[in-house]
Amino acid sequence: MKNYFILLLCLLGLQSYAQKASDFYTDKIKEAKKTVNLVKDYKVNNKDDQDDSKNLQKAIDDLTAIKKGGVINIPEGKYYFKNIILKSNVHIVIDEKATIYATYPGSDKNFMIMSFGDESHRAKNVSVRAKKGMYTVDLSVSKNKNVRMFQVNNSENFLIEGMNILDDNTKFNGITLGYCKYNGKYVMPENGVIKNCRIEKAHYGYGLIQSQASTNVYYENIWGDGGVTLRLETGLKKMNDLQVGGNHNIHGKNIYCQNGNAALMISPHSMQNGHVEMDGVESVNCGFAVRIGKGYVSKKQKVANLKPGTYANTSKVSNIKSTYGTTAQVKSKHFKYMPCPERKLIDGKNPDGESFKAPSCVTVVNTAKGKGGAPKGYWNVEITNVESVGYPHQSKDILYEQDAVKNCKEGK
Repeated sequence: MKNYFILLLCLLGLQSYAQKASDFYTDKIKEAKKTVNLVKDYKVNNKDDQDDSKNLQKAIDDLTAIKKGGVINIPEGKYYFKNIILKSNVHIVIDEKATIYATYPGSDKNFMIMSFGDESHRAKNVSVRAKKGMYTVDLSVSKNKNVRMFQVNNSENFLIEGMNILDDNTKFNGITLGYCKYNGKYVMPENGVIKNCRIEKAHYGYGLIQSQASTNVYYENIWGDGGVTLRLETGLKKMNDLQVGGNHNIHGKNIYCQNGNAALMISPHSMQNGHVEMDGVESVNCGFAVRIGKGYVSKKQKVANLKPGTYANTSKVSNIKSTYGTTAQVKSKHFKYMPCPERKLIDGKNPDGESFKAPSCVTVVNTAKGKGGAPKGYWNVEITNVESVGYPHQSKDILYEQDAVKNCKEGK
């Protein structure tokens, strides 16, 4: 599996692309004044199954207090963390033979392993990266499935690189970008890079990454098995009510999904988002390679005068490829985009309890195109160079709202 992932990165990396990671993140690790080892300097036992959170938090607090900060090396071994707060000018470098587990959170319903900043601290010039290759985060054995690895709400100039998540239908995305209230105003992450990360066995409704709120963020070489690899869906109810957040100037390159929902999803709900540009999106045995949705106001929204959301009409998605399969994760609401002869292949529900094992529907579904413009939630996105491989009955590369067929004479 990992060999295939490396090959994929090499092949997709041959594509030319205007943006690069250095346009979004300035690496400050070489300016750090001190380097520590979590095991040697902070007495962590990396062979037991006890919580190591206090030790790591102490190391972070010590280094952020130093001008220009420092580096925390996490060597080979196993570690148990929960609710860590990463702070300014701290860089965490993790050995490829290290495995991170989630400490059981007790009575906490939802939790994360690490947060980039929080309501009291804006984490600037920070990173969590592999020393080389990828380190492992094993969420598959977490007793509480309401867990994510990273929550990024209040950070500026950040990097996440070289992470492999072993999932098993946990409730949240591996990485979530959102918003919070800080110093009396609402803020969101800006100027960041997330690259060379992957997830296995993700839940249909989640996946590797979801961004609810962010500005000037770049994604590269991200890989997912199950769910949606990159979900630019701004559907958080409270955020929509407040009309804060959304995604602005988001770029990506080489986004892959297999056995899942989709590689890329763009859905504005009732948020007014900015420009999105993606190059190199591929899926194998997924419902779609790309899902693009129109804006709408949910019935759950109680705030008056909300308008359907959009993304900027300058948005682009290019170089898209999907390969047909018969055991993708497909929800019943999307059966209408599946050719009628294929619907007899729809099987029972997946372990996530929401999706069905079913054939791939189409490479791209784009319901953002329609009459009425922004007041109706429609917006323009340029879609170019689409390839569909192995579809026995789907003759189109892109389907629109009007292409849906709800009822067939045969099939489910």
